[in-house]
Amino acid sequence: PHAEKKVALSNRTVEVELGFDAPTGFKEAQRCLNCDVQTVFNTSRCIECDACMDICPTSCISFTNNGEEEDLRARLVAPAYNHTQDLYVSENLPTGRVMVKDEDVCLHCGLCAERCPTAAWDMQKYLYQVTKATPIWNISEQSTI
Repeated sequence: PHAEKKVALSNRTVEVELGFDAPTGFKEAQRCLNCDVQTVFNTSRCIECDACMDICPTSCISFTNNGEEEDLRARLVAPAYNHTQDLYVSENLPTGRVMVKDEDVCLHCGLCAERCPTAAWDMQKYLYQVTKATPIWNISEQSTI
């Protein structure tokens, strides 16, 4: 939210960018807690305009020729040094290049999806379910010897 134009132009020391009101602040705070929202890339929709790469604040998206993982890591816009995190490498695009995304530095901000003119990027919510151990029998059902 911004201050009214008349107020902002009347005094150059006035605060132009205002804080959120309580309801908007709560809504915005929830966005940061939604780690279950993931970027999904659709190769068939990509026209290789590089708009997603240009807008990404962490430079985690690169378009490059395919190759071995070590070679790819070195050729990214921002080299991927965390070898414990796999890279996402798309299928071959029409020019023969691939889209490579370093998930280790991706903020999941959704700017790539907003900027993409063909909706090749999509933000999708995932529900991660962890299998939990369940007892095969109940202690109260055991017979005493």
